[in-house]
Amino acid sequence: MARGQHAIAVVDVQGQPVPYAHIAWHPKGTATGGLVVLDANGTGVIPVPDELRGEEVILRVSFVGYITITDTVRLIDGGHERYVLRPGVLGLPEFVVTGQYAPTDPEKAVHRVRVIDAARIQRMAANNLGDALRNELNIRLSQDNQLGTSLSMQGLGGQNVKLLIDGVPVIGRQDGNIDLAQIDLTGIDRVEVVEGPLSVNYGTNALAGTINLITRKGGGAPATLKVAAYTEHIGRLNTTATGTRHWGRHDVVVTAGRNFFAGWDPDRPGFVDLAPALADTNRFQQWKPREQFFGRASYRYAGDRWDLSYKAEGMHDVIINRGMPRAPYFESAFDERYTTLRADNALTAAHRLGKGRRISAIAAHNRYLRRSNRWYRDLTTLSERPVDAAAEHDTSGFTLTNVRATFAQARDSARIDHEVGIDLNLETGSGPRIGDGLEAIGDYAVMASAEYRTTHGIAIRPGLRYAYNTRYGAPLIPSINIRWRINDGFTLRASYANGFRAPSLKELYLYFVDVNHDIVGNTDLHAERSHNLSGGLSYRHAKDKGVYTSEVSLFHNRIDDLITLAQISGVHYSYVNVGRYRTVGGTIGTGWDNGHWVISCGASVTGRHDGFAATANSPYLFSSEVRASLTKQWLRKGWSGSLFWKWQDRLANYAVAADGTLGRTFIGAFHMADATLTKRIGKGKLAITGGCKNLFDVTDLNASMSGGAHSGAGTSVPMATGRMAFLRLELDLKMKVHAD
Repeated sequence: MARGQHAIAVVDVQGQPVPYAHIAWHPKGTATGGLVVLDANGTGVIPVPDELRGEEVILRVSFVGYITITDTVRLIDGGHERYVLRPGVLGLPEFVVTGQYAPTDPEKAVHRVRVIDAARIQRMAANNLGDALRNELNIRLSQDNQLGTSLSMQGLGGQNVKLLIDGVPVIGRQDGNIDLAQIDLTGIDRVEVVEGPLSVNYGTNALAGTINLITRKGGGAPATLKVAAYTEHIGRLNTTATGTRHWGRHDVVVTAGRNFFAGWDPDRPGFVDLAPALADTNRFQQWKPREQFFGRASYRYAGDRWDLSYKAEGMHDVIINRGMPRAPYFESAFDERYTTLRADNALTAAHRLGKGRRISAIAAHNRYLRRSNRWYRDLTTLSERPVDAAAEHDTSGFTLTNVRATFAQARDSARIDHEVGIDLNLETGSGPRIGDGLEAIGDYAVMASAEYRTTHGIAIRPGLRYAYNTRYGAPLIPSINIRWRINDGFTLRASYANGFRAPSLKELYLYFVDVNHDIVGNTDLHAERSHNLSGGLSYRHAKDKGVYTSEVSLFHNRIDDLITLAQISGVHYSYVNVGRYRTVGGTIGTGWDNGHWVISCGASVTGRHDGFAATANSPYLFSSEVRASLTKQWLRKGWSGSLFWKWQDRLANYAVAADGTLGRTFIGAFHMADATLTKRIGKGKLAITGGCKNLFDVTDLNASMSGGAHSGAGTSVPMATGRMAFLRLELDLKMKVHAD
């Protein structure tokens, strides 16, 4: 079939070409089209087959660091278009979805939504969710070398942070936290972070904030293949692949990968040695060897009125804790193996009714299984057998069935929009240490909110959620959010929200008693309830040569009936409600982006107050942090370099010493910095990224106690694996549209 060409040229505001800009196009009224990547001079062509000659097509012109342009043109042989891209906030997405009625520009959202997009994830060389959050304010990470990476937000623990993938809750909390190292970022388009309660929208656990990972829905071309390999000199090797296929109104995305870590110990720094070694004391490593296999497959149908999709994903994760050789002959050791299995399924549907009305529904079923086993290993023959004691083995399984449906009306020109919906959750837990062996808890909620917009740029959104819980009396949850667009530059946001956290099945029913543990759940626990006040003022000023942004925000949380693990007597522990807990704090930040230089910095402070603080007559324990990032892009040469830095103040808390006296604990302050350099070649098809993580060589943090009978007694807690060099190779292939 004959084919012509319609030329495209893209330049910046200074008239300089924008190399490798992306042109996504499709005929008007259909979803079938293609993707064109321009050359180093910012030029390229769109093919013009006979059946499209003279027809209107929709063009979407985009590139990292610039504001996307959408245009409608008529394809003609020999035609020519020239577009000028203006700088935009680096990585600013076209829309956000977390807590919104419909996909919304972040500037128009009533909630303050922070976005970590795919470009920033790549510049950070982030492999998992913990890596992506490490440079964010008001988020502090901690490490347990057997339970993984956990977080706190706004001074509240990870059990108060809701983790979602495409709006579906992630299950499998150990000690109240999701292991962030199990959340791989392959195939993730962006991470949306909302601070403060979203309990009206998402229910339990959403007190401190909500983190929603948005997966890739398509490749923008008939077929794409992206393969990547990532390695660190200390013994980490990750390999991943993502393939997409688009035809008509259909998209399929398949992702798979393997993450391998050989383990690491601060007493043996340097390059990893994978050669066979003696089974001596070197077999013990502070950072445990780990291997993950994961995969995801999704299908989407995008119709004129209906969007339908199905997604299935799974993960197999193994952590091995090799013990020290046993005295007196050092011929045997006890090893522990922790195996985690995840299997998630989600079916989603959305129907557009016209006039901004939309029905959306999700039906999901997630399964989580964790096995811990202890093995006796003979170091002379390397044979092994499971330890006979039943208490040394455990298998715990959890399931979550979630059905969520909403009807929303969102119109740009309307004064009043609204949303109503249901959110049904049934969670089960099984295992020898869970109550009677099988326990369940159901939470069935209805929710509603409305947004009223005045002629003065003010949007007011009140909301309400009512839930029936099968195990406890769930509270009525209200919220109100206000956004005031003062002028073209300033936006003021303020909110008040209730939150709640239902006791988990482990907190209610756990029975874990052996020679080292005596932990029993408490079926009389009350749900945590919280009150959150927050406010923020943001400023954004776009000039021809760049965009300047700044922001200041404040927050206050009060939690009643805080749930914690407490010492009841001797070695006997149980979960109890301890009364009132408060956090206060604020952040300030600024940034500049002209498409070539991107600079941002910020600082925050968080104060925490609990019953121990009141006893010590010390109202708040404050901790601060400072962060900065710098990116330079040489667009025509295909180079970019980034530097990320964050300082965490020492973390203070109160604790009861062994003699019953009240003391204060401290975990030392530290700096964390990463440097990366990326080169793109072959029209951006191959990206080579290298650099150094943890430039300040942080390993263990000092932990000490003062104020009790054991003042000055110190230990250490793990934080990172020291300074490490890394290399990442990523090949991104796209198949062009060909007509017969």
